[in-house]
Amino acid sequence: MTGNGGWLLLLVLFVWLAWKTARAFVRAYDYLDSLPPRKPKEQTHVSRYPLRIAGSIVGALTAIVSGLVGSGLITTDQGNATTGVITGLVTLLAAFGVVISTERKVTPLVDPRTRQGAPLVPAETAGDTRYRAAEGRDTGRG
Repeated sequence: MTGNGGWLLLLVLFVWLAWKTARAFVRAYDYLDSLPPRKPKEQTHVSRYPLRIAGSIVGALTAIVSGLVGSGLITTDQGNATTGVITGLVTLLAAFGVVISTERKVTPLVDPRTRQGAPLVPAETAGDTRYRAAEGRDTGRG
């Protein structure tokens, strides 16, 4: 039975830490729920050339990998693998970036709604009724 006291002390310490952490999270969530809602920040700076920035970053990372290969710190195979990973990550981020940046600007065709959630329905305007009346006269149906 010797040596079990250490495990028991560790278990008690773990339970105590778990209890304190859970209470801290509850207090944090209570505090965050009581805060007033924030207005979203307006974008103050949008780059006119985002592809230049992305290309510069990819070029810099690829140049660093090539420099490491040239200096002998990593092998050619490791350099090729690293360049492949960089290219794959950039492609993945670009795909998600395109989806996220354009999704807010496109109205879906199935169940279109406003930002507030109200359904968008076609409205018949005065111009539409005049056009339909003129169309009926031209075909002899009106």
